Amino acid sequence: MRLVSAGSIDWAELFRRSAPLGVRRAAWRAIDALPLVAQRAFRHTSEHRRWKMQQLYAREPSPLPTAPTVLLWIPGGMHLLLHVESSIAAALRLRGYNVHAIICDSPYTACVRREATDGIPVDDWKRICPKCIASNREVLDVMGIPYSSIGDFVPLAVREVLRVRADRCTPANVLELSHNGLPIGRNVVSAITRYQQGLSAAIDDRIVREYAFSALVSAEAAGHVMDRFKPARVLMSHAVYVDWGPALTAALNRGIPVTGWKASYLTARFFFRHVTDAERIDFHSVSETGWRARAASPLTDDEEADLRTFLDRRYRHRVSFDLRSVQSYTGDTARFRAKYGLDAAKPVWGIMAHINWDSVSDHSPMAYRTFDEWMVDTVDQISRIPGVQWLIKIHPAETENGPTDGVQRLVESRFPDLPPHVRIIPAGEKISPLEFFDLLDGGVTVYGTSGLELALSGKPVILAGEAHYGRRGFTEDGLTVEAYRRLLARADSIGPLSPRQTSLARRYAYSLFIQRQIPLPVVRDPRSPWWELQHEKREQLVPGNEPFLDFICDRLMDGEDFIMDRRLVELAEVEPAGNLHAE
Repeated sequence: MRLVSAGSIDWAELFRRSAPLGVRRAAWRAIDALPLVAQRAFRHTSEHRRWKMQQLYAREPSPLPTAPTVLLWIPGGMHLLLHVESSIAAALRLRGYNVHAIICDSPYTACVRREATDGIPVDDWKRICPKCIASNREVLDVMGIPYSSIGDFVPLAVREVLRVRADRCTPANVLELSHNGLPIGRNVVSAITRYQQGLSAAIDDRIVREYAFSALVSAEAAGHVMDRFKPARVLMSHAVYVDWGPALTAALNRGIPVTGWKASYLTARFFFRHVTDAERIDFHSVSETGWRARAASPLTDDEEADLRTFLDRRYRHRVSFDLRSVQSYTGDTARFRAKYGLDAAKPVWGIMAHINWDSVSDHSPMAYRTFDEWMVDTVDQISRIPGVQWLIKIHPAETENGPTDGVQRLVESRFPDLPPHVRIIPAGEKISPLEFFDLLDGGVTVYGTSGLELALSGKPVILAGEAHYGRRGFTEDGLTVEAYRRLLARADSIGPLSPRQTSLARRYAYSLFIQRQIPLPVVRDPRSPWWELQHEKREQLVPGNEPFLDFICDRLMDGEDFIMDRRLVELAEVEPAGNLHAE
Protein backbone atom coordinates (compact mmCIF):
# COMPACT_ATOMS: atom_id res chain seq x y z
CA MET A 1 0.00 0.00 0.00
CA ARG A 2 1.31 3.43 -0.89
CA LEU A 3 1.94 5.67 2.10
CA VAL A 4 2.53 8.81 0.05
CA SER A 5 -0.10 10.20 -2.27
CA ALA A 6 -0.06 13.55 -4.03
CA GLY A 7 2.77 14.76 -1.81
CA SER A 8 1.06 13.88 1.49
CA ILE A 9 1.70 11.08 3.97
CA ASP A 10 -1.03 8.74 5.13
CA TRP A 11 -0.10 9.03 8.79
CA ALA A 12 -2.88 6.72 10.01
CA GLU A 13 -1.71 3.91 7.75
CA LEU A 14 1.94 4.54 8.58
CA PHE A 15 1.10 4.36 12.30
CA ARG A 16 -0.91 1.17 11.81
CA ARG A 17 1.93 -0.58 9.98
CA SER A 18 4.85 0.56 12.10
CA ALA A 19 3.65 1.01 15.71
CA PRO A 20 3.47 -2.02 18.05
CA LEU A 21 -0.05 -3.22 18.88
CA GLY A 22 0.25 -2.02 22.49
CA VAL A 23 1.12 1.48 21.34
CA ARG A 24 -1.72 1.48 18.83
CA ARG A 25 -4.22 0.44 21.50
CA ALA A 26 -2.97 3.15 23.86
CA ALA A 27 -3.52 5.70 21.10
CA TRP A 28 -7.02 4.33 20.47
CA ARG A 29 -7.90 4.64 24.15
CA ALA A 30 -6.74 8.25 24.14
CA ILE A 31 -8.85 9.01 21.07
CA ASP A 32 -11.88 7.25 22.54
CA ALA A 33 -11.61 9.40 25.68
CA LEU A 34 -12.17 12.55 23.63
CA PRO A 35 -15.62 14.09 23.07
CA LEU A 36 -17.43 12.65 20.06
CA VAL A 37 -16.97 15.81 18.01
CA ALA A 38 -13.22 15.76 18.66
CA GLN A 39 -12.98 12.05 17.78
CA ARG A 40 -14.07 12.84 14.22
CA ALA A 41 -10.81 14.74 13.72
CA PHE A 42 -8.99 11.40 13.83
CA ARG A 43 -9.41 8.89 11.06
CA HIS A 44 -10.41 5.70 12.82
CA THR A 45 -8.86 2.66 11.16
CA SER A 46 -10.82 -0.53 10.57
CA GLU A 47 -8.51 -2.25 13.04
CA HIS A 48 -9.38 0.31 15.73
CA ARG A 49 -13.11 -0.05 15.10
CA ARG A 50 -12.95 -3.85 15.08
CA TRP A 51 -11.07 -3.82 18.39
CA LYS A 52 -13.67 -1.51 19.94
CA MET A 53 -16.53 -3.75 18.78
CA GLN A 54 -14.76 -6.79 20.25
CA GLN A 55 -14.53 -4.96 23.57
CA LEU A 56 -18.21 -4.11 23.38
CA TYR A 57 -19.21 -7.72 22.77
CA ALA A 58 -16.91 -8.94 25.57
CA ARG A 59 -18.98 -6.97 28.08
CA GLU A 60 -22.14 -8.94 27.30
CA PRO A 61 -22.74 -12.71 27.41
CA SER A 62 -22.33 -14.39 24.04
CA PRO A 63 -25.59 -15.54 22.44
CA LEU A 64 -26.43 -19.15 23.21
CA PRO A 65 -26.43 -21.58 20.27
CA THR A 66 -30.10 -22.21 21.03
CA ALA A 67 -31.00 -18.50 20.87
CA PRO A 68 -33.13 -17.38 17.89
CA THR A 69 -31.24 -16.45 14.73
CA VAL A 70 -31.98 -13.32 12.73
CA LEU A 71 -30.84 -13.64 9.13
CA LEU A 72 -29.87 -10.47 7.30
CA TRP A 73 -30.16 -10.77 3.53
CA ILE A 74 -27.72 -8.09 2.35
CA PRO A 75 -26.61 -9.04 -1.17
CA GLY A 76 -24.64 -5.86 -1.74
CA GLY A 77 -24.57 -3.25 -4.44
CA MET A 78 -25.86 -0.46 -2.19
CA HIS A 79 -23.14 -0.09 0.39
CA LEU A 80 -24.97 2.19 2.83
CA LEU A 81 -27.67 -0.42 3.39
CA LEU A 82 -25.07 -2.38 5.31
CA HIS A 83 -24.58 0.49 7.74
CA VAL A 84 -28.21 0.25 8.86
CA GLU A 85 -28.42 -3.53 8.89
CA SER A 86 -25.06 -4.18 10.55
CA SER A 87 -26.00 -1.68 13.29
CA ILE A 88 -29.23 -3.55 13.96
CA ALA A 89 -27.40 -6.88 13.76
CA ALA A 90 -24.84 -5.73 16.33
CA ALA A 91 -27.61 -4.47 18.61
CA LEU A 92 -29.39 -7.83 18.34
CA ARG A 93 -26.18 -9.72 19.10
CA LEU A 94 -25.70 -7.60 22.22
CA ARG A 95 -29.23 -8.55 23.23
CA GLY A 96 -28.50 -12.26 23.10
CA TYR A 97 -29.68 -13.15 19.60
CA ASN A 98 -27.65 -14.97 16.98
CA VAL A 99 -27.23 -13.06 13.74
CA HIS A 100 -25.94 -14.07 10.34
CA ALA A 101 -25.64 -12.06 7.13
CA ILE A 102 -25.81 -13.29 3.55
CA ILE A 103 -23.86 -11.15 1.09
CA CYS A 104 -22.91 -11.33 -2.57
CA ASP A 105 -19.64 -12.83 -3.78
CA SER A 106 -20.44 -12.28 -7.46
CA PRO A 107 -21.89 -15.64 -8.55
CA TYR A 108 -23.84 -13.43 -10.97
CA THR A 109 -23.21 -9.92 -12.32
CA ALA A 110 -26.68 -8.47 -13.01
CA CYS A 111 -27.66 -6.71 -9.80
CA VAL A 112 -29.12 -3.49 -8.43
CA ARG A 113 -25.84 -1.68 -9.15
CA ARG A 114 -26.35 -1.90 -12.92
CA GLU A 115 -28.03 0.92 -14.81
CA ALA A 116 -28.43 1.35 -18.54
CA THR A 117 -27.35 4.96 -18.19
CA ASP A 118 -24.00 4.25 -16.51
CA GLY A 119 -22.24 3.43 -19.77
CA ILE A 120 -20.68 0.18 -18.47
CA PRO A 121 -20.88 -2.65 -21.04
CA VAL A 122 -22.23 -6.00 -19.83
CA ASP A 123 -18.84 -7.61 -20.43
CA ASP A 124 -17.30 -5.18 -17.94
CA TRP A 125 -19.88 -5.61 -15.17
CA LYS A 126 -17.73 -8.05 -13.26
CA ARG A 127 -14.82 -5.64 -13.04
CA ILE A 128 -16.44 -3.61 -10.27
CA CYS A 129 -17.49 -6.67 -8.25
CA PRO A 130 -14.23 -7.18 -6.26
CA LYS A 131 -14.33 -3.67 -4.82
CA CYS A 132 -17.99 -4.03 -3.88
CA ILE A 133 -17.40 -7.43 -2.24
CA ALA A 134 -14.40 -6.17 -0.27
CA SER A 135 -16.34 -3.13 0.93
CA ASN A 136 -19.24 -5.24 2.18
CA ARG A 137 -16.99 -7.72 3.93
CA GLU A 138 -15.04 -4.95 5.64
CA VAL A 139 -18.19 -3.47 7.18
CA LEU A 140 -19.28 -6.85 8.56
CA ASP A 141 -15.78 -7.75 9.75
CA VAL A 142 -15.47 -4.47 11.62
CA MET A 143 -18.90 -4.90 13.20
CA GLY A 144 -18.24 -8.51 14.14
CA ILE A 145 -21.21 -9.89 12.20
CA PRO A 146 -20.75 -13.45 10.89
CA TYR A 147 -21.63 -13.89 7.25
CA SER A 148 -21.77 -16.29 4.34
CA SER A 149 -21.84 -15.62 0.61
CA ILE A 150 -24.53 -16.47 -1.90
CA GLY A 151 -22.05 -18.46 -3.95
CA ASP A 152 -21.35 -20.74 -0.96
CA PHE A 153 -24.76 -22.31 -1.53
CA VAL A 154 -24.70 -22.62 -5.33
CA PRO A 155 -21.91 -24.89 -6.65
CA LEU A 156 -20.48 -24.23 -10.07
CA ALA A 157 -22.16 -27.31 -11.54
CA VAL A 158 -25.56 -26.01 -10.39
CA ARG A 159 -24.79 -22.57 -11.81
CA GLU A 160 -24.16 -24.13 -15.20
CA VAL A 161 -27.60 -25.75 -15.14
CA LEU A 162 -29.18 -22.46 -14.10
CA ARG A 163 -27.34 -20.65 -16.87
CA VAL A 164 -28.91 -22.97 -19.43
CA ARG A 165 -32.35 -22.17 -18.03
CA ALA A 166 -31.62 -18.43 -18.02
CA ASP A 167 -30.50 -18.53 -21.63
CA ARG A 168 -33.98 -19.70 -22.61
CA CYS A 169 -35.55 -16.56 -21.16
CA THR A 170 -36.83 -13.80 -23.41
CA PRO A 171 -38.80 -10.59 -22.81
CA ALA A 172 -41.91 -12.55 -23.80
CA ASN A 173 -41.58 -15.42 -21.33
CA VAL A 174 -39.44 -14.18 -18.45
CA LEU A 175 -42.40 -13.12 -16.31
CA GLU A 176 -43.31 -16.81 -15.97
CA LEU A 177 -39.88 -17.79 -14.62
CA SER A 178 -39.91 -19.83 -11.42
CA HIS A 179 -37.48 -21.99 -9.46
CA ASN A 180 -38.36 -24.78 -7.06
CA GLY A 181 -41.89 -23.44 -6.87
CA LEU A 182 -40.80 -19.84 -6.26
CA PRO A 183 -42.23 -17.32 -8.76
CA ILE A 184 -39.27 -15.08 -9.60
CA GLY A 185 -40.16 -13.67 -13.02
CA ARG A 186 -41.63 -10.56 -11.44
CA ASN A 187 -38.33 -9.93 -9.67
CA VAL A 188 -36.55 -10.10 -13.03
CA VAL A 189 -38.97 -7.66 -14.64
CA SER A 190 -38.65 -5.30 -11.67
CA ALA A 191 -34.86 -5.37 -11.86
CA ILE A 192 -34.85 -4.77 -15.62
CA THR A 193 -37.30 -1.88 -15.26
CA ARG A 194 -34.97 -0.28 -12.74
CA TYR A 195 -31.96 -1.03 -14.95
CA GLN A 196 -33.64 0.80 -17.85
CA GLN A 197 -34.03 3.98 -15.72
CA GLY A 198 -37.00 5.02 -17.83
CA LEU A 199 -35.24 4.60 -21.19
CA SER A 200 -37.65 3.70 -23.97
CA ALA A 201 -35.16 1.58 -25.94
CA ALA A 202 -36.03 -2.09 -26.45
CA ILE A 203 -34.60 -4.49 -23.88
CA ASP A 204 -31.56 -6.42 -25.07
CA ASP A 205 -32.18 -10.18 -24.80
CA ARG A 206 -28.82 -10.54 -23.10
CA ILE A 207 -29.93 -8.22 -20.29
CA VAL A 208 -32.99 -10.40 -19.77
CA ARG A 209 -30.84 -13.54 -19.62
CA GLU A 210 -28.38 -11.98 -17.15
CA TYR A 211 -31.09 -10.86 -14.73
CA ALA A 212 -32.89 -14.18 -15.10
CA PHE A 213 -29.67 -15.95 -14.15
CA SER A 214 -29.25 -13.70 -11.10
CA ALA A 215 -32.78 -14.48 -9.97
CA LEU A 216 -32.26 -18.22 -10.40
CA VAL A 217 -29.01 -18.17 -8.43
CA SER A 218 -30.60 -16.07 -5.68
CA ALA A 219 -33.58 -18.42 -5.44
CA GLU A 220 -31.34 -21.49 -5.32
CA ALA A 221 -29.17 -19.96 -2.60
CA ALA A 222 -32.13 -18.65 -0.59
CA GLY A 223 -33.70 -22.09 -0.28
CA HIS A 224 -30.52 -23.62 1.11
CA VAL A 225 -29.89 -20.65 3.40
CA MET A 226 -33.36 -20.78 4.97
CA ASP A 227 -33.13 -24.54 5.48
CA ARG A 228 -29.66 -24.38 6.98
CA PHE A 229 -30.02 -21.46 9.39
CA LYS A 230 -33.74 -21.84 10.14
CA PRO A 231 -33.95 -18.18 11.15
CA ALA A 232 -36.60 -16.86 13.51
CA ARG A 233 -36.82 -13.78 11.28
CA VAL A 234 -35.30 -12.36 8.11
CA LEU A 235 -34.41 -8.67 7.77
CA MET A 236 -33.94 -7.10 4.35
CA SER A 237 -34.42 -3.90 2.37
CA HIS A 238 -36.10 -3.46 -1.05
CA ALA A 239 -37.45 -7.04 -1.28
CA VAL A 240 -38.41 -6.84 -4.97
CA TYR A 241 -35.40 -7.02 -7.27
CA VAL A 242 -33.46 -10.18 -8.14
CA ASP A 243 -31.08 -9.36 -5.28
CA TRP A 244 -33.79 -9.65 -2.59
CA GLY A 245 -37.11 -10.85 -4.03
CA PRO A 246 -36.36 -14.58 -4.27
CA ALA A 247 -35.16 -14.63 -0.66
CA LEU A 248 -38.33 -12.88 0.50
CA THR A 249 -40.50 -15.46 -1.24
CA ALA A 250 -38.36 -18.37 -0.04
CA ALA A 251 -38.73 -17.21 3.57
CA LEU A 252 -42.47 -16.56 3.40
CA ASN A 253 -43.08 -19.93 1.72
CA ARG A 254 -41.42 -21.59 4.72
CA GLY A 255 -43.45 -19.58 7.20
CA ILE A 256 -40.41 -17.51 8.26
CA PRO A 257 -41.38 -13.93 9.21
CA VAL A 258 -39.76 -11.20 7.11
CA THR A 259 -39.21 -7.61 8.17
CA GLY A 260 -38.46 -5.06 5.48
CA TRP A 261 -37.18 -1.52 5.76
CA LYS A 262 -36.50 1.56 3.66
CA ALA A 263 -35.40 5.17 4.04
CA SER A 264 -38.16 7.58 5.00
CA TYR A 265 -38.92 11.24 4.38
CA LEU A 266 -36.35 12.48 6.89
CA THR A 267 -32.62 11.93 7.09
CA ALA A 268 -31.50 8.82 9.00
CA ARG A 269 -35.06 7.80 9.77
CA PHE A 270 -36.55 4.61 8.45
CA PHE A 271 -39.77 2.74 7.85
CA PHE A 272 -39.93 -0.85 9.07
CA ARG A 273 -42.72 -3.31 8.35
CA HIS A 274 -43.40 -6.99 8.82
CA VAL A 275 -44.18 -8.38 5.36
CA THR A 276 -46.73 -11.19 5.24
CA ASP A 277 -47.71 -11.13 1.56
CA ALA A 278 -45.19 -11.10 -1.30
CA GLU A 279 -47.75 -9.26 -3.43
CA ARG A 280 -48.16 -6.48 -0.85
CA ILE A 281 -44.73 -5.41 0.33
CA ASP A 282 -45.12 -1.63 0.71
CA PHE A 283 -43.01 -0.62 3.72
CA HIS A 284 -45.12 2.50 4.26
CA SER A 285 -48.13 0.40 5.11
CA VAL A 286 -49.43 -0.55 8.53
CA SER A 287 -51.24 -3.68 9.66
CA GLU A 288 -55.03 -3.71 9.81
CA THR A 289 -54.79 -4.00 13.58
CA GLY A 290 -52.53 -0.97 13.78
CA TRP A 291 -54.77 1.06 11.49
CA ARG A 292 -57.98 0.18 13.35
CA ALA A 293 -56.41 1.39 16.58
CA ARG A 294 -55.27 4.65 15.00
CA ALA A 295 -58.54 5.22 13.11
CA ALA A 296 -60.53 4.81 16.33
CA SER A 297 -58.48 7.47 18.13
CA PRO A 298 -58.92 11.15 17.13
CA LEU A 299 -55.75 13.20 17.04
CA THR A 300 -55.03 15.17 20.17
CA ASP A 301 -54.10 18.84 20.02
CA ASP A 302 -50.43 17.88 20.43
CA GLU A 303 -50.65 15.34 17.62
CA GLU A 304 -52.33 17.85 15.31
CA ALA A 305 -49.58 20.34 16.10
CA ASP A 306 -46.91 17.72 15.33
CA LEU A 307 -48.49 16.97 11.96
CA ARG A 308 -48.79 20.64 11.03
CA THR A 309 -45.17 21.23 12.00
CA PHE A 310 -43.98 18.32 9.89
CA LEU A 311 -45.91 19.47 6.81
CA ASP A 312 -44.80 23.06 7.29
CA ARG A 313 -41.16 22.07 7.54
CA ARG A 314 -41.46 19.69 4.59
CA TYR A 315 -42.99 22.12 2.11
CA ARG A 316 -42.34 25.62 3.37
CA HIS A 317 -38.83 25.06 4.73
CA ARG A 318 -37.83 22.12 2.51
CA VAL A 319 -36.73 19.87 5.37
CA SER A 320 -36.83 16.46 3.72
CA PHE A 321 -34.73 13.54 2.57
CA ASP A 322 -36.88 12.44 -0.38
CA LEU A 323 -37.54 15.81 -2.06
CA ARG A 324 -34.42 16.83 -3.95
CA SER A 325 -35.80 19.55 -6.23
CA VAL A 326 -38.74 20.98 -4.31
CA GLN A 327 -39.49 24.61 -5.10
CA SER A 328 -40.00 27.32 -2.50
CA TYR A 329 -43.61 28.12 -1.58
CA THR A 330 -44.74 31.59 -2.65
CA GLY A 331 -48.52 31.26 -2.40
CA ASP A 332 -48.89 32.98 -5.78
CA THR A 333 -51.38 30.53 -7.29
CA ALA A 334 -52.96 33.31 -9.37
CA ARG A 335 -49.82 33.34 -11.53
CA PHE A 336 -50.17 29.63 -12.30
CA ARG A 337 -53.89 29.94 -12.96
CA ALA A 338 -53.12 32.58 -15.53
CA LYS A 339 -50.16 30.70 -17.01
CA TYR A 340 -52.16 27.50 -17.56
CA GLY A 341 -55.38 29.28 -18.54
CA LEU A 342 -57.51 27.82 -15.77
CA ASP A 343 -61.19 28.73 -15.73
CA ALA A 344 -62.42 29.44 -12.19
CA ALA A 345 -65.85 28.11 -13.16
CA LYS A 346 -64.61 24.59 -13.94
CA PRO A 347 -63.02 22.05 -11.56
CA VAL A 348 -59.29 21.40 -11.77
CA TRP A 349 -57.89 17.92 -11.19
CA GLY A 350 -54.26 16.96 -11.07
CA ILE A 351 -52.70 13.80 -12.49
CA MET A 352 -49.71 13.20 -10.23
CA ALA A 353 -47.20 11.16 -12.21
CA HIS A 354 -44.71 8.69 -10.83
CA ILE A 355 -41.14 8.01 -11.89
CA ASN A 356 -41.93 5.34 -14.46
CA TRP A 357 -39.18 2.94 -13.30
CA ASP A 358 -39.77 3.36 -9.56
CA SER A 359 -39.85 0.14 -7.51
CA VAL A 360 -43.00 1.31 -5.75
CA SER A 361 -44.90 -0.26 -8.65
CA ASP A 362 -43.75 -3.64 -7.36
CA HIS A 363 -44.85 -3.13 -3.77
CA SER A 364 -48.64 -3.49 -4.14
CA PRO A 365 -51.14 -4.43 -6.86
CA MET A 366 -52.09 -1.72 -9.33
CA ALA A 367 -54.88 -1.52 -11.87
CA TYR A 368 -52.43 -1.42 -14.78
CA ARG A 369 -49.40 -3.53 -15.63
CA THR A 370 -47.00 -0.57 -15.63
CA PHE A 371 -46.96 3.14 -14.82
CA ASP A 372 -46.61 3.89 -18.53
CA GLU A 373 -49.79 1.94 -19.33
CA TRP A 374 -51.59 3.80 -16.54
CA MET A 375 -50.45 7.17 -17.83
CA VAL A 376 -51.30 6.49 -21.48
CA ASP A 377 -54.79 5.23 -20.66
CA THR A 378 -55.36 8.05 -18.18
CA VAL A 379 -54.51 10.71 -20.75
CA ASP A 380 -56.70 8.94 -23.30
CA GLN A 381 -59.63 8.91 -20.85
CA ILE A 382 -59.33 12.49 -19.59
CA SER A 383 -59.00 13.81 -23.13
CA ARG A 384 -62.69 12.86 -23.47
CA ILE A 385 -63.77 14.56 -20.22
CA PRO A 386 -63.87 18.28 -21.09
CA GLY A 387 -65.96 19.18 -18.04
CA VAL A 388 -62.76 19.04 -15.95
CA GLN A 389 -59.49 20.90 -16.42
CA TRP A 390 -56.69 18.33 -16.08
CA LEU A 391 -53.13 19.18 -15.10
CA ILE A 392 -50.57 16.40 -15.63
CA LYS A 393 -47.85 17.07 -13.06
CA ILE A 394 -44.55 15.48 -14.10
CA HIS A 395 -42.46 14.22 -11.19
CA PRO A 396 -39.70 16.75 -10.33
CA ALA A 397 -37.09 13.97 -10.41
CA GLU A 398 -37.41 13.86 -14.19
CA THR A 399 -35.28 16.99 -14.38
CA GLU A 400 -32.38 14.70 -13.44
CA ASN A 401 -33.46 11.13 -14.21
CA GLY A 402 -35.63 11.16 -17.28
CA PRO A 403 -35.79 14.36 -19.32
CA THR A 404 -35.60 12.47 -22.62
CA ASP A 405 -37.35 9.20 -21.79
CA GLY A 406 -39.62 9.94 -18.84
CA VAL A 407 -43.34 10.47 -18.50
CA GLN A 408 -43.36 13.91 -20.14
CA ARG A 409 -41.72 12.52 -23.27
CA LEU A 410 -44.12 9.57 -23.21
CA VAL A 411 -47.20 11.80 -23.09
CA GLU A 412 -45.91 14.23 -25.69
CA SER A 413 -44.99 11.43 -28.10
CA ARG A 414 -48.27 9.55 -27.72
CA PHE A 415 -50.48 12.65 -27.60
CA PRO A 416 -48.89 15.34 -29.77
CA ASP A 417 -52.15 17.34 -29.89
CA LEU A 418 -53.62 17.42 -26.41
CA PRO A 419 -57.04 19.07 -26.10
CA PRO A 420 -57.03 22.49 -24.40
CA HIS A 421 -58.53 21.13 -21.15
CA VAL A 422 -55.46 18.88 -20.65
CA ARG A 423 -52.17 20.58 -19.81
CA ILE A 424 -48.72 19.33 -18.81
CA ILE A 425 -46.86 20.88 -15.91
CA PRO A 426 -43.24 19.96 -16.69
CA ALA A 427 -40.80 18.62 -14.13
CA GLY A 428 -38.83 21.84 -14.10
CA GLU A 429 -41.80 24.13 -13.46
CA LYS A 430 -41.07 26.41 -10.53
CA ILE A 431 -44.14 25.47 -8.54
CA SER A 432 -44.07 24.05 -5.04
CA PRO A 433 -46.21 21.01 -4.16
CA LEU A 434 -48.37 23.19 -1.89
CA GLU A 435 -49.03 25.64 -4.70
CA PHE A 436 -49.99 22.78 -6.98
CA PHE A 437 -52.33 21.37 -4.32
CA ASP A 438 -53.90 24.83 -3.92
CA LEU A 439 -54.84 24.82 -7.62
CA LEU A 440 -56.67 21.51 -7.42
CA ASP A 441 -60.18 20.35 -6.63
CA GLY A 442 -59.00 16.73 -6.71
CA GLY A 443 -56.08 14.50 -7.62
CA VAL A 444 -55.28 11.24 -9.39
CA THR A 445 -52.35 8.91 -8.75
CA VAL A 446 -51.47 5.26 -8.24
CA TYR A 447 -49.41 5.15 -5.06
CA GLY A 448 -47.96 8.65 -4.70
CA THR A 449 -47.68 10.20 -1.24
CA SER A 450 -48.97 13.39 -2.84
CA GLY A 451 -52.40 11.76 -2.88
CA LEU A 452 -52.37 11.44 0.89
CA GLU A 453 -51.07 14.98 1.30
CA LEU A 454 -53.85 16.34 -0.92
CA ALA A 455 -56.47 14.49 1.14
CA LEU A 456 -55.23 16.23 4.29
CA SER A 457 -56.85 19.43 3.04
CA GLY A 458 -60.15 17.66 2.36
CA LYS A 459 -59.72 17.19 -1.38
CA PRO A 460 -60.72 13.90 -3.06
CA VAL A 461 -58.15 11.50 -4.51
CA ILE A 462 -58.68 8.81 -7.16
CA LEU A 463 -56.28 5.87 -6.97
CA ALA A 464 -55.44 3.34 -9.69
CA GLY A 465 -54.02 0.78 -7.31
CA GLU A 466 -53.66 -0.35 -3.72
CA ALA A 467 -51.76 2.61 -2.30
CA HIS A 468 -50.72 2.11 1.32
CA TYR A 469 -53.19 4.83 2.34
CA GLY A 470 -55.95 3.53 0.05
CA ARG A 471 -59.02 1.68 1.27
CA ARG A 472 -58.81 3.54 4.58
CA GLY A 473 -62.09 5.37 4.14
CA PHE A 474 -60.91 8.62 2.52
CA THR A 475 -59.91 7.72 -1.07
CA GLU A 476 -61.71 6.76 -4.29
CA ASP A 477 -60.21 3.36 -5.08
CA GLY A 478 -60.04 2.20 -8.70
CA LEU A 479 -58.61 -1.28 -8.19
CA THR A 480 -59.45 -2.39 -11.74
CA VAL A 481 -59.13 -0.56 -15.05
CA GLU A 482 -62.91 -0.43 -15.42
CA ALA A 483 -63.50 0.91 -11.90
CA TYR A 484 -60.74 3.49 -12.34
CA ARG A 485 -62.15 4.73 -15.64
CA ARG A 486 -65.59 5.12 -14.05
CA LEU A 487 -64.09 7.26 -11.30
CA LEU A 488 -62.35 9.51 -13.83
CA ALA A 489 -65.59 9.90 -15.76
CA ARG A 490 -67.41 11.31 -12.73
CA ALA A 491 -64.57 13.45 -11.37
CA ASP A 492 -66.58 16.62 -11.96
CA SER A 493 -69.21 15.37 -9.50
CA ILE A 494 -66.89 14.09 -6.76
CA GLY A 495 -67.09 16.65 -4.02
CA PRO A 496 -64.74 17.49 -1.15
CA LEU A 497 -64.08 14.94 1.57
CA SER A 498 -66.43 14.88 4.53
CA PRO A 499 -65.11 16.04 7.91
CA ARG A 500 -64.96 12.38 8.93
CA GLN A 501 -62.92 11.44 5.84
CA THR A 502 -60.54 14.37 6.31
CA SER A 503 -60.08 13.37 9.94
CA LEU A 504 -59.22 9.81 8.89
CA ALA A 505 -56.69 11.11 6.37
CA ARG A 506 -55.04 13.20 9.08
CA ARG A 507 -54.93 10.27 11.49
CA TYR A 508 -53.28 8.11 8.84
CA ALA A 509 -50.81 10.88 7.97
CA TYR A 510 -49.90 11.33 11.63
CA SER A 511 -49.21 7.62 11.92
CA LEU A 512 -47.08 7.62 8.76
CA PHE A 513 -45.17 10.86 9.14
CA ILE A 514 -44.82 11.08 12.91
CA GLN A 515 -45.15 7.64 14.48
CA ARG A 516 -43.53 5.43 11.85
CA GLN A 517 -40.43 7.38 10.77
CA ILE A 518 -38.04 5.72 13.20
CA PRO A 519 -34.76 7.57 13.92
CA LEU A 520 -31.53 5.60 14.01
CA PRO A 521 -29.06 8.04 15.57
CA VAL A 522 -26.10 5.63 15.32
CA VAL A 523 -26.07 6.18 11.54
CA ARG A 524 -27.00 9.87 11.57
CA ASP A 525 -24.15 11.63 9.75
CA PRO A 526 -24.17 15.35 10.64
CA ARG A 527 -22.10 16.10 7.54
CA SER A 528 -24.40 14.61 4.93
CA PRO A 529 -28.05 14.13 3.95
CA TRP A 530 -27.23 10.41 3.68
CA TRP A 531 -26.60 8.13 6.59
CA GLU A 532 -23.37 6.42 7.56
CA LEU A 533 -22.43 4.37 10.60
CA GLN A 534 -20.89 6.64 13.26
CA HIS A 535 -18.50 4.26 15.01
CA GLU A 536 -17.80 6.67 17.84
CA LYS A 537 -21.47 6.19 18.85
CA ARG A 538 -21.08 2.43 19.30
CA GLU A 539 -22.20 2.56 22.94
CA GLN A 540 -25.69 3.26 21.59
CA LEU A 541 -25.79 -0.36 20.44
CA VAL A 542 -25.85 -1.61 24.05
CA PRO A 543 -29.31 -2.46 25.43
CA GLY A 544 -30.85 0.43 27.33
CA ASN A 545 -28.51 3.08 25.89
CA GLU A 546 -30.55 4.20 22.88
CA PRO A 547 -34.37 4.04 23.01
CA PHE A 548 -34.93 3.85 19.24
CA LEU A 549 -32.61 0.86 18.84
CA ASP A 550 -34.33 -0.77 21.82
CA PHE A 551 -37.65 -0.15 20.08
CA ILE A 552 -36.47 -1.47 16.70
CA CYS A 553 -35.05 -4.65 18.23
CA ASP A 554 -38.14 -5.25 20.37
CA ARG A 555 -40.55 -4.82 17.46
CA LEU A 556 -38.33 -6.86 15.16
CA MET A 557 -38.53 -9.84 17.49
CA ASP A 558 -42.09 -9.54 18.85
CA GLY A 559 -43.69 -8.94 15.45
CA GLU A 560 -45.71 -5.91 16.54
CA ASP A 561 -46.09 -2.80 14.36
CA PHE A 562 -43.25 -0.29 14.32
CA ILE A 563 -45.45 2.53 15.68
CA MET A 564 -43.80 4.84 18.19
CA ASP A 565 -45.74 5.82 21.30
CA ARG A 566 -45.94 9.39 22.55
CA ARG A 567 -42.76 9.10 24.59
CA LEU A 568 -40.70 8.05 21.58
CA VAL A 569 -42.38 10.63 19.35
CA GLU A 570 -41.33 13.36 21.75
CA LEU A 571 -37.79 11.98 21.85
CA ALA A 572 -37.74 11.85 18.04
CA GLU A 573 -38.61 15.54 17.91
CA VAL A 574 -35.28 16.24 19.63
CA GLU A 575 -33.40 14.31 16.93
CA PRO A 576 -32.16 16.44 13.99
CA ALA A 577 -34.69 16.08 11.20
CA GLY A 578 -33.20 18.24 8.47
CA ASN A 579 -30.56 17.64 5.85
CA LEU A 580 -28.60 19.49 3.23
CA HIS A 581 -31.78 20.22 1.29
CA ALA A 582 -33.16 22.31 4.13
CA GLU A 583 -32.96 26.07 4.07
